[in-house]
Amino acid sequence: LVEVIAQRFRVLGEPMRIRLLDALRESDATVTELQEALSASQQNVSKHLGILHAAGMVSRAKRGNTVRYAISDPQVFELCEQVCGTVTRQLRDLESILNAA
Repeated sequence: LVEVIAQRFRVLGEPMRIRLLDALRESDATVTELQEALSASQQNVSKHLGILHAAGMVSRAKRGNTVRYAISDPQVFELCEQVCGTVTRQLRDLESILNAA
């Protein structure tokens, strides 16, 4: 169980994967749409989508000649928001310390 949990955090430890998840938050998208939205290469987007798919965080569905990716585990956003909240508090605390100095 510990290894499975650690693997999930490793998947989320890559900035491009977090950017992809955020881009898919509102609606599903193709690799090309994600590539354009994130100004990333097709190879990079495809590689990271494959990892997210293998981790069960995104799903893919073939529609005609294209494949659309979507969030398959919306709870991943709860985890990201927990971390984001902690980081925001830490930055506020640091800013207070710097302003006091």
